[in-house]
Amino acid sequence: MTVSNPQNLGTLGQRMRYKRLDLGWTQEQLAARASTNQAVIQKIENGKSLRPRKIDEIAAVLGVNPAWLMFGEEPESALPEDAKNIAEAWSKLPEPHKSRIQQEILNLVA
Repeated sequence: MTVSNPQNLGTLGQRMRYKRLDLGWTQEQLAARASTNQAVIQKIENGKSLRPRKIDEIAAVLGVNPAWLMFGEEPESALPEDAKNIAEAWSKLPEPHKSRIQQEILNLVA
């Protein structure tokens, strides 16, 4: 299955297969990482299991949000714009600046 736009994936199985193949994994490899078996992965991808119990584990190992995997939706961020800007700047900071600033922030709110 070749899909160029993951936003157009209509089912749980299609999204899971897309992400699994994007990572270059077999069904067996995904199953092992998610502590389940290949038959479970196959059922989900084939649309035979629409509410799998292991969805959180599968989403975690695929590196996606469970809401996206189940419904194709990304949850809205609850962060205000200024917090998003700070988070983006934070990701660019080198150590030891991160540790020092983190400690200062924690001291301020303690």
